[in-house]
Amino acid sequence: MKISVQTGDIVDRLGAEKGYALIKKAGFDAIDWNLDHAWNSSDLRKGTYKGKCIFEKSLPEVTEHYSDEIAIIRANGLEITQAHAPFPCMIKEKPETLDYAAEVYKRNIEFCDSVGCKNLVIHGFSYSLSDSINTPETVYQYNRKLYTSLIPVLLKSNVTVCLENLFSGHNGVNYQGHCSNAAEGAAFIDGLNEEAGKEVFGLCLDTGHANLLRHDLRLFISTYGKRIKALHIHDNNGSSDNHRAPLTGTVDWNHFCLALKDAGYKGDLSFETFAQTNAVLDYDEDMLLPWLKLIYATGVSFRKKIRSK
Repeated sequence: MKISVQTGDIVDRLGAEKGYALIKKAGFDAIDWNLDHAWNSSDLRKGTYKGKCIFEKSLPEVTEHYSDEIAIIRANGLEITQAHAPFPCMIKEKPETLDYAAEVYKRNIEFCDSVGCKNLVIHGFSYSLSDSINTPETVYQYNRKLYTSLIPVLLKSNVTVCLENLFSGHNGVNYQGHCSNAAEGAAFIDGLNEEAGKEVFGLCLDTGHANLLRHDLRLFISTYGKRIKALHIHDNNGSSDNHRAPLTGTVDWNHFCLALKDAGYKGDLSFETFAQTNAVLDYDEDMLLPWLKLIYATGVSFRKKIRSK
């Protein structure tokens, strides 16, 4: 059970050499690689996206693009245990963007497989109360189209695509997004794996999103059970997606650890605390290492609780 952190703005702001060295110095074993930074989501909305994402290119070209960064990651003794694909997967007014995203995700999967990254998080498309174009049924069909299109590539790899429990917002109110209904999400994942004939899909449990929707973590986690393959661990105030360090918000971390223990979770503990580390960097760069060490120590504590008898 490795302890990892999203590379996010740590590497973007400090550079690969310094960023990865700090992550390792803080104690982390692994990283959740922010491959989502490979495109600008505003290009999707504007329709100016083609030709701008590295994952449109061949696998050798993608590998060459990231070769220096991979070398730095490995020189620091860090494993790439999970990664985050670009999002959103579709713009509601531009359904053709779903086909484009699917092709990008196929190359994402091939690249992750080539570097030994076992889990790739790919966001689904969520129904929005402000959406006058789609219905819950059409949203379901779009998601099914997206994920089933990835099956042939997944069957040739050792990568698991992890769906994520999402949330949506409307008029200042948070409501359910894709996979935030645990029973429906579990059934959706089971259906995909049945179609694949192999377990190639799972869930990335996002603790912050669950907290925004006031989920009982023990019930939520027990419903998904062994389908949970990866984690996005972060805290918030219950109303905004703050992405803060655990114990700085309202998530019940005892319930989180007990539920993962009961579910027999054997995966890694990955922190998605980029807003916390950004706030630290905005204040004083010298404070980043102590904060990263604290986040890592929190992971050690979680691991002890999850493994306790």
